[in-house]
Amino acid sequence: MNKKFLSAILFGALMVTSTGTFVSCKDYDDDIDRIDNTLNDLKSQIAALQSKIDAGKYITNVSTTADGITITLNDGTSYPISNGKNGEAGKPGEPGAAGDKIEVNEDGYFVINGEPTEWMAVKKDQLGQVVKVKTPTVSEDGCWVFYDEKGEAHPTTIKVAPVTAVENADKSWTLTVFDTKGGSQEITVPTAASSLTDLILVTRGNGSSVDIPKSTLSIAQYDFVYNKNTNGPDRNKWKGQRALPEDGYILAATSSLKLQVNPTKVDVADLDLKLVDSQENYASGIDLSASPYTGIEYFASSSRAASANGLYTLSIADKYFKKTTSNTELNNYWNQFKAYIYGNHVGAKAYAVTAGGNVRTKYEVEVAKSEALSLDYIYLINTETGQLLKFNNAPTTGNFQYYYLAKNASTTGTADAVDAKMEPNVWYQVYAYNSHALYDMHLVFSDDDETLFGIETKEENGIVAIRLTETPDNITKAGFKLTIQNVDNKGVYNQAQAWIGETSTITNEVIYDAITHKLSKNNADKSKDKNFFQIDLTKMKEALGTNGLALWNTKVKRAEVAYFNVNGTRIVESSQIAETFVSELKENMKGNTEKAVSVGKSATNMIFAIDNVTAATKFEIGKQYTAVITFYDAATNGEKLNSIKVPFTFTLPAITDLFAIDPGFIKENVANCYLYNDDFKKVNTSGAATFKLSRIFSKYDVNGFTVKLNAIDKIGSTDKKSSELATLKSDAEAAANAKVVADDLAYLTLDGTLGEEKGYDQVLKLTIDGKFDNAWKYPSDAVFNFQVKVMSPIEKGKIVPKEGNVVKIKASDLNGYKFGNDVIIGYTYNTEVSYKVMPNVVKEVDDVNVNAWSRDDIAAVTGETGNKLYFEVTNGGKATPATTGKDANNKDITVEGGLILKGYQVDHTVDTTIKINVTDIWKRVKSSDVAVKITVGE
Repeated sequence: MNKKFLSAILFGALMVTSTGTFVSCKDYDDDIDRIDNTLNDLKSQIAALQSKIDAGKYITNVSTTADGITITLNDGTSYPISNGKNGEAGKPGEPGAAGDKIEVNEDGYFVINGEPTEWMAVKKDQLGQVVKVKTPTVSEDGCWVFYDEKGEAHPTTIKVAPVTAVENADKSWTLTVFDTKGGSQEITVPTAASSLTDLILVTRGNGSSVDIPKSTLSIAQYDFVYNKNTNGPDRNKWKGQRALPEDGYILAATSSLKLQVNPTKVDVADLDLKLVDSQENYASGIDLSASPYTGIEYFASSSRAASANGLYTLSIADKYFKKTTSNTELNNYWNQFKAYIYGNHVGAKAYAVTAGGNVRTKYEVEVAKSEALSLDYIYLINTETGQLLKFNNAPTTGNFQYYYLAKNASTTGTADAVDAKMEPNVWYQVYAYNSHALYDMHLVFSDDDETLFGIETKEENGIVAIRLTETPDNITKAGFKLTIQNVDNKGVYNQAQAWIGETSTITNEVIYDAITHKLSKNNADKSKDKNFFQIDLTKMKEALGTNGLALWNTKVKRAEVAYFNVNGTRIVESSQIAETFVSELKENMKGNTEKAVSVGKSATNMIFAIDNVTAATKFEIGKQYTAVITFYDAATNGEKLNSIKVPFTFTLPAITDLFAIDPGFIKENVANCYLYNDDFKKVNTSGAATFKLSRIFSKYDVNGFTVKLNAIDKIGSTDKKSSELATLKSDAEAAANAKVVADDLAYLTLDGTLGEEKGYDQVLKLTIDGKFDNAWKYPSDAVFNFQVKVMSPIEKGKIVPKEGNVVKIKASDLNGYKFGNDVIIGYTYNTEVSYKVMPNVVKEVDDVNVNAWSRDDIAAVTGETGNKLYFEVTNGGKATPATTGKDANNKDITVEGGLILKGYQVDHTVDTTIKINVTDIWKRVKSSDVAVKITVGE
């Protein structure tokens, strides 16, 4: 097209090409109404297109149609921008003929419907730079006005269409929608080229200190003289992909360029890549083609896709020159790459890679003539495994042993003693070692063998490949002779021959749906061990087909399992996963073991049992792996029958499935931990308040987990962290961390002097993390966080009158009155739990009664008068101990202790209080003012 040619000759023009549809002005008045009626449709089409552009799409093609313009985007969607009906009146709804098409030719003149005009779009100035003459305008009557080289106006009768598309210098397109009054609306639509922000040649590895590297595109020159040898076809009877040319010169690249494209979403297949020098001269005869740089890609030239990493390999097609006396064309080709010639010194010209827009690489590409390579060997690669095909008639020593056939290899094999075996239904791609030296290849075999073995070939787009489609049970002949005809760039014909057989492989590889296995605990009791995943062999057997399954049932003797990570690296695996075939699937490993069978007809399922401790050393949580199971026809060695792939991923139970605090202890997201004397006795090394954490957990896992005090956040007004306010202990010394153990989980002990611990009644933060089944480590964000508050059950309780709201004492009884459990009662934090406040247990120490309570976390009880003018508490305010007395029948009874009051005379009934202080074993005191009414005459 002119526009592509022009972009190479007149790079930098402000307007490269304009494509639109136009009608004569004599029809202008008749079409006004039609244009007005279609403007709304045009605007909706433009709006839809704009939304795509905003989403990052770009134009791959603009074409004219009978109705207007069709815009094609890189996601495959098309937008017809219609002009409405043009030309002569026709049947309602039918489009008229396409309007005029305007372009710009290589000399810078406008071309209308293929005919050059005298009106210029662009020209070169005195310095040879391309400049725009003057952009065409629209006259008052809606027709185009063009300008000649002098800038003088030339009105035309070409009416401006409702929509035009203009390709700009940066390769973007400007769409313009005109109304009947000459007004317009524009939208700029990017293309792959205009979307580029950067093109970078990858010329060195990371860490190099070279600032201005050079990238060399090496091209070898071959003198092509067809030499068919005695067994070769005539030149005009060659059946390969490329016709054999007349004797001349073949230029073939021996190296390639690596290009990085930004943004990476741009598909290089949409770019017209070229080499350009600093004088805007494009390298002639260099047609760059790009392929994603991802290593070996079989059949890559037939695919089209953007590279995810934005990296591409740039290569060039072979170039042919006919041999002449002067070889002027060939010499001009080479001379274009020279910057200067001075005596014997030749300087190489520096090129940049460009897509024709405003973005290009640095000028760091040198095109140089390289040494012609020699075509010596041919090899075949299994496109599914990437493995080379092994040949018995290949060299047995040196670098090319076993897998590389000489270009003229002969064979001593036979149909029953083949040189190599191919897997059925697998493509093998044929390559030439030093591929730059190869001109063409062609595969030859007999028609009978083609039918018998189901031979299929690909010989297109530079690819030569072969596969066998008949399964071995349907083949009576062991092998066939394959001839690989090859012609190198020097025109020398050779042929490599080998007898090819077929492996015992019955079907192509079967890939199972990906399995996600949530790990469970291993158990010595195999009836409780469910840590396995399984596949149903029905899918594989159905893929074999009736005949294939019958053959498989007869031949299969062994299965091998290999495990691979996502990048294809094999995992060295021994005892981590145990594979078993079973005749019936059971829910636990005991049942599966009882149903275990050898591989073969009776096997219905395949079990993969995981040993957590060993498997965790080879596999990771959340990553996909693949188990490849290959079946063979012999107990040792033998040939492959078929294979299956099972993708699988291990996951862990949520840590909340393993740990949970009973909701009965939680208030406002904090677990309230009320102290127990038993815990205090068990871990009393610090002499501070201690709580056994298992008391609040409804479930917890004890194999491989650690509970930790938070060492980051400061707590309340203490200006200390949880780890500075408490310690944890289980089966080790007290510290900020403790192993989670059975029965206790762990003991939490507050730091500080008993009764003065700063962590008391504070919200302490803790975390549990670790390894599932003491093997699989949970991710750093998969932890069990919880908060606790340690408190005394008594200190958080209350002491109240046993009946009513006040204790009534007659003034006459006041002196010597025992304020005891018959008139008051204590409650813990839980008002449902009451206790006797005064000593109620008889206890002697050295024959002396001492205070004791049925509740063992009470240490002392004292009382204080609310008004010492009314009464005082004797015995220094201390409660008297319980003693043993006699009842009316002279039987021993317990006489509970209490506070003994010393009363004073009051004139009339008065109200007062008595403060009851209950001190617990953690030196926390509950003080309650109990109302007292001293009555007179009531």
